Amino acid sequence: MAFPSDFLFGTATSAFQIEGAWNEDGKGPSIWDTFGHTPGKVYRDVPADVAADHYHRYREDIALLRELGVGSYRFSMSWPRILPEGTGRVNRAGLDFYRRLVDELLEAGISPLATLYHWDLPQALEDRGGWANRDIALWFRDYAALVFEEFAGLVPRWATLNEPISMWVGYGMGTFAPGHADPRLGKQAMHNALLAHGEAVRAFRERDAPGAEIGIVVDIWKRHPATDNPADQALADRDEDDSFRFFFNPLLKGAYGERIVERLTPEGTMPDVLDGDLELIASPVDFLGLNVYSRVVVSAENDNPIWWESDSNRLGGNFLDNGLEFYPRAAYDAIRLVRDEYGWQGPVYITENGTADADDADPIDDQERIRYVRGFLEWIERAVREGANVRGYYLWSLLDNYEWNAGFSKRYGIVHVDPDTLKRTPKASFAWYRDVISRRGVA
Repeated sequence: MAFPSDFLFGTATSAFQIEGAWNEDGKGPSIWDTFGHTPGKVYRDVPADVAADHYHRYREDIALLRELGVGSYRFSMSWPRILPEGTGRVNRAGLDFYRRLVDELLEAGISPLATLYHWDLPQALEDRGGWANRDIALWFRDYAALVFEEFAGLVPRWATLNEPISMWVGYGMGTFAPGHADPRLGKQAMHNALLAHGEAVRAFRERDAPGAEIGIVVDIWKRHPATDNPADQALADRDEDDSFRFFFNPLLKGAYGERIVERLTPEGTMPDVLDGDLELIASPVDFLGLNVYSRVVVSAENDNPIWWESDSNRLGGNFLDNGLEFYPRAAYDAIRLVRDEYGWQGPVYITENGTADADDADPIDDQERIRYVRGFLEWIERAVREGANVRGYYLWSLLDNYEWNAGFSKRYGIVHVDPDTLKRTPKASFAWYRDVISRRGVA
C-alpha cells in the first residue's frame, strides 16, 4: 500500500495546547486562560499556563519533526499573543515568535499549514460579546489580514477556523470556554464564526498571494442509528445537522437547508441571518480540512448530548482501551461525504486523526495508537486509490499536550512529555510513523 509521491504526511498541534508562556512577552489572556483559572472548570484545576512549554522549546520540537521526516506541520497562531486586546495594538514579540517558528520549519524543509483560530479567543473580545457578537467577523478579518501580510510568501497554506463546533460547546452547552449554556447564543456564535471565516477568505483573496491556499477545518463524526427505528434515524439526522452539516451546508451549498431552518426556527435557536451573509460564508476556498476520529452510534433511548465525555453512550463495538470506538472506515466515509453529498471536488486534507493513550497504558510503548493510525491510513489510501482528491494526512498529535477541559489527563502525542520535567521522549508510534513516511505507506 503506497501513497502518491506528492502526498503530504504531517503532524498537528494547537497553540493553546502546547505553547504555555500564557502571560509572557506581551501576550494577552485568552478565554481558555480564564476558564482554566476558574475552579471546577478543568481537570484537577490545573491550567495550561506551561502546557508543553513549546514557546521556549520550539527548536527542540522542530528537531523532532525533522527526525520524523514529515513534509508538513500544522500548527495554530494564538490570536491574543499577536493582538493582546483582540484588535488594535500589535504585540511584535508575538509575531516574532511565529516568524522564528516558520523560519525554522522552512529551513528544515517542512511546509507550514497555519491555522488562524484554534479556540483561544482573546478574553478582551469575549468581554465585548465574543463569538456571539456579530462584530467579531470584522475583528477576525483585521487579525487575519495582519497575519497574511506578515507571512506573505512564507506560509503556503492557511486554515481559517479549526472545528467551529467549539462555538456550540462553549456558548450553547457551557462545557468549553467561555462557559455559556445558552442554545440561542450558541447557534448565533456558530453563524458568526462562519461570517468570520468568509471575511478572512476575502481578506486573503485581496492579497493575491500566488501559490498560497486557504481553507477551513471541520470535524466529521458521522452518526449511525443504533437500530432501524425511525426515532434513531431522526436523532442521527438532528445531530449531524447540529454539527458538521450546519457548517458544510452554507459553506458548500450556500444555505442552511430546510431541515435545519424548519427545526431551529420554532425552537427559537435559528441564528439571525442577514442579507449577504450566506454569500459571504460561501466564499470559495482552496481546500477542506477534515478532522476524523471515529463515528457516533446514536439511540433515541440513550441520547447523551455530551457523548464524548460519557460511558453511558457506548454503542457500537470494537472499543479501544481508552473507550473510543475503533472505526477507521470513518475517514473513508468522511472523504466520500464531502465529495458525493456536497459535490466537493477540490483538495482534501485529513487535518487531524489520532487517539489518546489509555489511563493505564505504557507511556512509551503505544501499540494501540499504531494499530489505530494504521487502520485509518489503510482506509484513506483506499479512498485515494479510488480517485479521491486527498492530498495529505496530519497525525494528532506531535506532543502530549493540554487537552482542554481534560487537562493533562489525555495523552495524544507520539512524543511523550513528562508533566514535571517536560522532557520529550519519542514513543513507539513515532518510530513507526517515521517508517511509514519513509516508505510512503503502511507495510
